[in-house]
Amino acid sequence: MSNTHEVLEEAQHAAHGGHGSDSFMNRVGMTMALIAAGLAAVALIGHRKHNAVLQLQGDANRLLTESAALKVESSNTFSRFQAKKGRMEEQGRAITFTKLFTLAPESAALREAEVKRWEGYIAKNSVSEKDVKLDEAGFPAKNEDGSENDTLGALIVLGKRLNAQAAEKAEQAVHINEESAHVHHQADGLDWAHLTVELGLVLCTVSILTKKKAFWMAGIVSALAGGALALSALGIFH
Repeated sequence: MSNTHEVLEEAQHAAHGGHGSDSFMNRVGMTMALIAAGLAAVALIGHRKHNAVLQLQGDANRLLTESAALKVESSNTFSRFQAKKGRMEEQGRAITFTKLFTLAPESAALREAEVKRWEGYIAKNSVSEKDVKLDEAGFPAKNEDGSENDTLGALIVLGKRLNAQAAEKAEQAVHINEESAHVHHQADGLDWAHLTVELGLVLCTVSILTKKKAFWMAGIVSALAGGALALSALGIFH
């Protein structure tokens, strides 16, 4: 933008340097002022579009990172499910073997206590998925004492919910990436518009230096073309 202001100031000085009464110079100077204002507007919008692209890309990357983290957490939850299920199966076999084997002397009380502990563990964790109470977010509700519900059914519900959240965030990232690509195309179009409008300003400067009307008209055409490119880039003509 500083270059634009310098060109405009030089043109104004040229217009007033001994040609203050020249209507052609005055008209060219006014044209350059209008083109400079349009150039500033195109530059401002273009910079904002480029910043929007960076912000959208950052949001998409953040969502993809969160999605990956949720997938890992979901995988860990299903691993906990498999580990607990395997432990319950082992305890079930231990109960069967304990009841089949002959009692050692004075081991009845110990055997009974161990069998009760194993049976209690199995009964506590053998909750089906459909019987799991959910909170408002769709996750397994905590136990009455505030502890985590880590029954088999709850672990299945938790793993599925985490996986669903990961898919939702990945889908959001896709939409944001699409929006980012659209805004990026707009920013590219505004860059070309900025170049075309600035070319118009340069042509008007040449018209002052050469005193030729053709350069002035070419500058106006170039500036108008740049404005049309800017409007098209913003989607007005889409």
